[in-house]
Amino acid sequence: MMPAAMLPAGALAVSAPSPASRLGGAVSPRVRPAAIPAGVATVALAAFALDRAAVVIAGPAAAAPAVHTVARRRRAGAAPAGAAAAAEFPGPLAAALGAGAPPADAASRAAAHLPADAPPELRRDVVQFTAAAQRGVAPQQLATPELSRVAALWALSISRGVPVTRLLSLARDEIDHTLRHRAATHAALAGPRTTAAVLALLPLAGIALGAAMGAHPLQLLLSPGIGGALLVGGTALVCAGVVASSQIIGRAAA
Repeated sequence: MMPAAMLPAGALAVSAPSPASRLGGAVSPRVRPAAIPAGVATVALAAFALDRAAVVIAGPAAAAPAVHTVARRRRAGAAPAGAAAAAEFPGPLAAALGAGAPPADAASRAAAHLPADAPPELRRDVVQFTAAAQRGVAPQQLATPELSRVAALWALSISRGVPVTRLLSLARDEIDHTLRHRAATHAALAGPRTTAAVLALLPLAGIALGAAMGAHPLQLLLSPGIGGALLVGGTALVCAGVVASSQIIGRAAA
C-alpha cells in the first residue's frame, strides 16, 4: 500500500499558485521538492505507528475531493458577483460619453459607480482603464473578462473613430444577458447537484444502516486485510464519482 500512500503525500507537496499567476490566466501548481520526501515520510510513519495504513490512505483521499469541491463552488459563486460588479462600469461610462463628457472624465465618473464590494481585480482594472483614458490610449491586459471586452471596444473607437457610446451600451446588455443565463443555468443544475451530493453520502448511510442492524461495518473497514482493502477501494470509487460529477456539472454551468 505504500505506493498509494504517496498520492496524498504528493498533494501535500503542491503549494497554492502566486497571485500573479492567478491573474495571468493559466495556473500551474508549484511543487516544493523538499516537501515530497517529508510528506511520504509523514504518511509512512503514521501508517506504521497507527497500524492502520488503510485509514491513513483513505482519510486524505476522501478529504482532497471535498476541499476541491468547496473551492470550486467558492470560485463559481464569486464569478457572478464579479460580473455583476463589472456591469456597473460600461453603463455609466456610455451615459457620461453620451452627455458630452471627455473620455477621462467619463471613465472617472463610471469608476465612482462601482459597488463597495467590487473584487480587487476589478478595481485594479478600472484604475488601469481610467489611467489609459487620461492618456488617450486603450488599456492593455485587463484581468476582468467583462472589462476586457469594453477595452477592446474602446481601442476600436480610438483606432477607427467608431462612436463608442452605442457599443458600450451593447456591451452592458451583453453582460446582463450573460448574468441572466448564468442564473438560469445555476437554478437548473440545483437538482443534479443535490443528486450528486446524495449519491456521495449514500455509503455513509449504508454504514450507519449496517451498524443499526448490528453488522459492525466500521470494525470490518478499520481492520487490516480485506476490510482495509474495501475501505481504500470504496473511498477511491466515491472520490472518483464526486470528481466526475463535479466536472460534468461544472462543464454544464460554463
